[in-house]
Amino acid sequence: MDQELRTLVDRLKALSHPLRLRVLALLGSGELCVCQVAETLQVAQSSVSEALRDLRQAGFVQERKEGRWVFVSLLRGKAASRLQKAVLAEAAGLTIVQADRSRADTVQQLPLPIPCPKGAPRTAKRGAHRA
Repeated sequence: MDQELRTLVDRLKALSHPLRLRVLALLGSGELCVCQVAETLQVAQSSVSEALRDLRQAGFVQERKEGRWVFVSLLRGKAASRLQKAVLAEAAGLTIVQADRSRADTVQQLPLPIPCPKGAPRTAKRGAHRA
């Protein structure tokens, strides 16, 4: 298969899961810590980390480390594709995405480390908030 076609197929596959799409849409509003993404979406941090890995491999997101925290954001500028922009525009009108963004506003006001989402262990191990 042609490499350009393979790349496009891989990028489309990365967008074909509800959690990855929600993460991408959430990051459209700006950078978040991985633990903030997990808390906002009310999912296990391991699920968020897996989704972020797939989105990073597809060229949609980037990360930066600050101490023990891992912050993630969308690739911007030339790295941002027309596909990414189209998906973000389409997702913006979804009820669940709007609810996620509203919840993110609240979560961002909490100091790090934030409480673990439901179902996750309450005792944080060293480095537990890394991707």
